[in-house]
Parts: sequence; structure tokens; C-alpha cells
Amino acid sequence: MEVAVVASAVTGAIRTLLPKLTALLHKKYKLSGGVRKKITSLRHEMSSMSALLVTLAGLEELTPRDKDWRDKVRELSYDIEDCIDIFTHELDRHEAKGGLRRRLKKIKARYKIGHRIEELRAQVVELSNRHNRYKPDECIGSPSSRALVEVDPRLQALYVDPDSLVGIDAQKAKLIELLRMDVGDTQRLKLVAIAGFGGMGKTTLANQVYTKMKGQFDCTAFVSVSRIPNIAKILSDIYSATTDPNTNCNDERLIIDRLRNSLEDKRYLIVIDDIWTMEAWNAIKGCFLENSLGSRVITTTRFEDIAQACCSSLHGLVYRIKPLNCIDSRRLFDRRIFPLNCPEQLKTVRGGILKKCEGVPLVIISVASILACHEEVNSIEIWEKIHNHFVIYLEGHRALGWIRHVLNLGYNDLCLDLKTCMLYFSIFAEDSEIMKDDLVKRWIAEGFVTEKHGRSPHDIAESYFSELINRNMIQIANIDDCGHVLSCRVHDIMLDFIILKSTEENFVTIMNDLHCTKGCLDVRRLSLQKIKNSRCNDLVENIALTQARSFNFWGPAQSIPSVSKFQLLRVLHIVVSGDRDENYDLSCICNLFQLKYLRIVGIWCTGFLKQLRKLQHLQTLEIAHRRSEDVYLDIGELPLTLLHLIVFAKLLGDIGRMRSLICLATLAIGDIKHMEGMKGLGNLADLRELRLYVSASVWNTGGRQLSFRESLAKPQHHYVPHLRGVAICDSLLSSFSRLGSLESLIINGGLPVDVLICWSPPPRRLRRLHVQDCPFSVVPYWITQFAILRSLEIEILSMTREGIHILSQLVSLVNLRLFVRKSLPAEGVVIPGAAFPNLKGFFFRCKVPCLKFRAGATPRLQNLTVECHTRAVQRADTVLEGIEHLGSLMTCKVNIYHHDFFMATQTGGGDGPRPPSIWQALEDEVLKAINKNLGYPEP
Repeated sequence: MEVAVVASAVTGAIRTLLPKLTALLHKKYKLSGGVRKKITSLRHEMSSMSALLVTLAGLEELTPRDKDWRDKVRELSYDIEDCIDIFTHELDRHEAKGGLRRRLKKIKARYKIGHRIEELRAQVVELSNRHNRYKPDECIGSPSSRALVEVDPRLQALYVDPDSLVGIDAQKAKLIELLRMDVGDTQRLKLVAIAGFGGMGKTTLANQVYTKMKGQFDCTAFVSVSRIPNIAKILSDIYSATTDPNTNCNDERLIIDRLRNSLEDKRYLIVIDDIWTMEAWNAIKGCFLENSLGSRVITTTRFEDIAQACCSSLHGLVYRIKPLNCIDSRRLFDRRIFPLNCPEQLKTVRGGILKKCEGVPLVIISVASILACHEEVNSIEIWEKIHNHFVIYLEGHRALGWIRHVLNLGYNDLCLDLKTCMLYFSIFAEDSEIMKDDLVKRWIAEGFVTEKHGRSPHDIAESYFSELINRNMIQIANIDDCGHVLSCRVHDIMLDFIILKSTEENFVTIMNDLHCTKGCLDVRRLSLQKIKNSRCNDLVENIALTQARSFNFWGPAQSIPSVSKFQLLRVLHIVVSGDRDENYDLSCICNLFQLKYLRIVGIWCTGFLKQLRKLQHLQTLEIAHRRSEDVYLDIGELPLTLLHLIVFAKLLGDIGRMRSLICLATLAIGDIKHMEGMKGLGNLADLRELRLYVSASVWNTGGRQLSFRESLAKPQHHYVPHLRGVAICDSLLSSFSRLGSLESLIINGGLPVDVLICWSPPPRRLRRLHVQDCPFSVVPYWITQFAILRSLEIEILSMTREGIHILSQLVSLVNLRLFVRKSLPAEGVVIPGAAFPNLKGFFFRCKVPCLKFRAGATPRLQNLTVECHTRAVQRADTVLEGIEHLGSLMTCKVNIYHHDFFMATQTGGGDGPRPPSIWQALEDEVLKAINKNLGYPEP
């Protein structure tokens, strides 16, 4: 069985330490027999401790004794791994040097590791003995013997007074409408699955609908499943409520058979509340049979995939419960605290508190309960303390017990690796938009994700991200042009809960102007967030950071601590706010021999770009600053371990030596020096993402821009700049044809017409092709080979009927930006029926806006934007013909420009004032055409 070797918030570095201890026994290190025995003993001891830590991680509550032992083992594992890493680095470094001096240093290093291993083994043995010294039965008054039982918040939801509910009427009406909606045959069985974040009120909503509708059915039942369900009891409860209240049977199959027989001639309404697993649903769904009597089923769950599974089993759909709006949130909040109105002096801080609650009823009620019970209910100081230090109240206040219970249920249901990935969100500041790709790279660099069962770490990390989305533990913030999740956010209350858990595990130390989570243990991961006051700066300067594995900074440049304070960093992330143009010497970065992830944004760095080769574990290098475009980066100075190179710079040397690259962006091409290096681009067999910037200077001749074919035909001595560009394009085409793994290609900057017309063979795995700056005379036929292409940005000189036919074969396309520079067919661009079945965004730019849709075309189109020229008034009567067929359309925009400039005012444009009459005439014609095609009367 394959075992993943990953770091964990709970087990610390033990799981990554064990293989390193094994590696030390290799002959290359030439350790003495006595040291090897000590290492073997240490490995066995740590392996046993690892197994016990994993067992403890599965328990929801630990005694103080177990917590203390767990914490000490976890911290010791970090120290041992640090020791091993330093030792192996020293030996490997001296291996490259020759002579007597090298041998003496290696002997000294072996002596030091032997002595240090003995010390560490003694600590491990003592820790183990101390744990066994105090038996659980000796711990009188242990919390385990009198553990508090949380009251299930769903219980109150079933008996709440309907008049006390706020903001539920609209959702209740919508859900009732969905249950009554025609499904082809109104008598068919139908299901609605309510999905949403814990505490959103799913049980309350389901119960209110159930209470409202149950009189319309022959028999009804409302049962809860919970995280650890008793399926036999659940089925028995359904049978008792719908058939025989005196049933007593534990045979699941027998109960299902009886239920099906009983419900065969009855119109039933059954609510299955709080489903946690697919197995539970699969066991329960067997009792629902189609009897053509208009029966209905309601399910509630936190999980998107379970909601979808419920719907696929029966004739159903998913209803995603919505948070309360601002008005309803204030009503619910105020109702719990004030008999009349909120005092004026508290309204501002109330807004901040409600923003943190983000419309979640359970959170709003719980926070309001704390304030309502406080003696100084109108004290602005008390309100500000709750707003600024909510995590403290979440940890210990009884009124927030429900929130802790709800959030703990979701957290404890995660596997060990997912818990670690979830806690990592505590690094980010409140309200941050967290980019998925960046997060995935961080998880891998931290060692939380590794290859498993033949799947790459990147694929595993993406599956973890999707799982957290599916569980509604993080929220989608933005979708990219391919229709995939681009970024996420963490609910403020969930973030506070994560910070609380992260502090308990000493996983992340967080410092900002509001609070500091630094405890008595060593800092392992440090997050400095927008620090401004001097107190925080002084605190950072006095913290020992040599053991830190991750440093993450957001804020002003003057608050960045010296990087020289760190020695064992795996992740270094610096984002500087403000407009600063100073130079910072970060040459000490190259001493961070464990560094795997380096991202620096907003400051100009010097002193380390020529020493990057020392970073032999570096996987991600990202530098973003406006001055970086003037940088020349020598490929020969880059470590061969790089997977992601994101630097807007001009690369010198052979890029082909970087064979591990997965992502390369943005490589600037604008000089003859780059030509030789470009030839090696095709050697990057694993490259998935490529973004290039081609300088216009490559093609600058002082005259008109020639096409690629024209460039080839000109005499050499007259068109030296063009020949240079031709050579670069030859290299590009040759390289592109060998990039078989390429999934995304973006080219910015100016290239002549038809540079890519001879691209063969194109990569079949391409999902994104943005080549707007590489115009084509006509639509290239090879584009039909992109069967899974999802996003296309392209410029065409002459659009033909054949070109429209070629594009319409891209059935997977989600986003299309089409620029037509010159001619169109006489009838315009006509989108045929059944074309672009998955297209959601369409941007069309042409001087004449004659875009037509046939019935059945683009059935999922949501956003349509058309840009046209003021002179298009002559053919405006044909604009957007057939948009009445676009049933999914949400927004339709028509932007009118004058020459090459958008018209924000009536006097914009590149060559003088715009004629207002032409503008007004075109606007009138466009509105008339849109209203006509949508079936509205003419204005």
C-alpha cells in the first residue's frame, strides 16, 4: 500500500521526518555503527509516536495530559527534522569540495550529528516515559470524565416560533414554488435538496416548509441523519411517522421493504435533514418509490456533491440557501438586544459586527445574545472588543457554544491532510481574496501534499481545494475565463474558528494591529498582516525566527523584518503595499537552503537574482514590480528544480535546460539575444502554462506592419528588423509544435499577421488560447483540433462563412472574445443553431455590429458585449438580430467607439471631436434593434 509522506498540523513533522531518518542510514553518509543504531532506535520511537498522534487526532476532545504530550511531541519532531536537514545540507555542501579540508569538515559534521542524535533520542525517550508515567485513571477530575454535551442547535430549529424568524418568508415561498413546480408530470415524485454552510438555517427552512405543506399529504416524516448516523433507527423513524408508530425493527432491508409497500398508495412528504455522507443517502433513498401521486422529498446537507447526488437519484434540483441581506440581518440582530431602536453611537460598530456575521443567522443570534446579556449593553467599548477580538469570545463564551459546535462538526469530519490545508487559511488576512493556484503551490511547498497513487501533488492539492468548496467551508470568490474557480474567500467567522484551531496546534503565528497569537512555543509559520503600529514592530523584532518554516508578509515596506533572521524557511511571501521605488538588498535569501516557494511583490529586489542557483529546492519563483521589465535574468543561474517561473523579465540563455517547468510567465521577447534561448522552449515537455510578451521593437521598420508572409519575401538588406522577427517566429512555431502538455497559451505584444497560421501540430490538451495580438487573415482550420478548448481570444482580418463554421465546432468553449478588423460576410456574423452549447461569455468587436443568432445557438450565454464604430449607423438595423433566442442572457452591453478610442464622453476620439449626431443616431438604432428583438415596443 502506498503511503503519502506529508506534513501535518497535528503530527508536526513526524511523517516527513521518518523517511529522512531512514535516508541517514544510507552508505553515502558513512556514519558509525553506534550512530546508526541510535538513528534506528529514534526512528522506531518516532514511528510509534506518529501512530498515537494520528489516533489522538481522530478524537474530538483530549485531556490536558494528552494535549500537553501531543504538543511536545509535535514540537520535538520539528526540531529533529531541522537538525537532520541542516546536517544533510552540510554534508552535501562539503561533498562538492575537494582536499583535506573537505574531509575534516565532513568528519566534524558526522561527529556533531552523532552527538546531536543522542541528545534528541534521549529527549524522545524521556517524553515517552513521562507520558506512560501518568496513567489516565490517576488524572482525577479529567475533562474526559465530565465532558460537556453540546445541545444540538437543530433541536431548537424544529420548535422555533415562526413569528420570531426574520428573512425566511421569501426563501420559504421559493422552496414551496419549486416543490409544486411542474416536472413534466405534476404527479411524479420530486426532490429539492437544500445546500449551504453550517448555521445558515437549512433545518429551520426545511421545517417551516414542512409545517406549511404537510396538510396536503397523506403521510409525512421529518428525520435527522447527523454525522454518525444510525441508518436502522432513521428508517424505523420514517416508518413510525408514516405507517406504524409501534414498530420495533433493526433490519434495514426489512424496514425498506415495509416502507415501500406502505408508501405505494400514499402521497407522502418526507424531510431528510443533515446528510453528511453519500453512503447514508444511498442507504436511505431506497425507501422512496415513484407512485405517481405527487409525493415530495426535501433533503438538507452542507455538501454540494451530496445535494447533486440526491437530485440525480430522483427528479430534483438543488436550492442553495442564501444568507440574510443587510436589512434582515439588522432586524434579527436588533430584535435580540433593543426593545426599540439601536442607539445612534452604536450603529457604526454594529455595521462592522454584522459584516463579520455575513448574514449567517446562527452567528447573528449568538453574537447578539452576548451583547444582550452584558451589563453594559450600550457600551461602545464592549461592542468594539467583540468586533475586534471575536476569536477570543469564540473560544470561551458559552453563548457561542452553538457556533463552535456547528463549526467543529465540519472540521472534525475532515481527514488529517484536509484539516492541515484548512488551517493554512489562517495565514491570510480577513476579507482576503485567495488565489487558488497560489494556494495550491503553497500547500505543496509546505509539504502538506505529495504524490499519491500515481497522481501528481498539483492534482491532489486541487482535489483538496475542490473538497473544501464542496463542503461549503470556503466560498467561491471568482471564476476564471475557462469557467473554473479562480479564487476563494473564507467566511469571517470560519476564519476566526480556523485561527483558534491553528493557535491550539501552534500551526501559525498571526500578528497584526489587532492581536497576536504568539504563545510560549517556537514560531513555525509567521503571518504579518498590515502592521502599522510600533508595538507590533517591536514584538516582531524580539521574536526568535530561526525555526520558522514559512514567512508571509502584507504591509508597508518599513515593517518587513530582516530576512537574515530566518534560516529554515520553506515559504517566503512578501507583498508590499504603497508606491515605493526603493531598492532592498535580499541577498541573504540565497542562504535559505530549504526554500521552495518565493514570491515578492511591490518592492525592487537586488542582490539575489544572480545567486538563485544556490536554492536547490526552489519550485516557485514569482517577482512582480514595474521595474522588472528592464531585468535580464540568466537562465544559467536558475535552479533546475523550478516548476513555476513567473517573472516579467528578459531571459538570457537556453530556456530548454529548465525541463521541470510547468508554468512560464511572462517571458519577454524583444532582442536578438533571446533567439538562441527560444529554440529550447520546445524541450519543456511538461509545460502547461506559457505567457509571452513580444516587444513591438522586433517588427519596427518605421513603416507599415507587414504580414509574416510579406516579411519572408523582402530582400534581407532592406528589412533586417523583420528578419530578426522572422527568426524569432520560426523558433516560436517550432517550439509550440513540441509542447504536447500545453494547456494555456497567452501572447501579448505585437506580432504580424499569420505568424501562427502554420502551427502544426497544435497541442491537443489546450484549454486557453489568447492570441488577440497575433492576428490571422482568416480563421485557421487547425483550431478545430482543440476539442477541449474553453477560452479563446482571437483577431481575424476577414471573417468568412467558413470561419464562422470552424469556430462553431468548438463545443467546449466557455469564453470567446472575437475581434474582426476588416471584412464580414454580406449577412454579417450569423451564429448557427446548436453552435457553442457551453458558451457563457461572448465579446464581439467589429466596426459593423451585425451579429445574429439563430434559434438554438448559445443556449447558456449569460454575458454578451458588442463593440462597434460610430459609422456603423448605416447598418445598425441588423444589430443583435435573434437575441430573443438567448434564454440564459443576463447582461447585454453595446460599447460604441470612435476610431481606436472608446467614447466615454461626447467629445472623445483620436482625431478631434466626435459628431454628436452620429453617436445619437447609432444609439437610437441600437436600442430600437434590441427592443425589437427582445419583443419590447419601440421607444
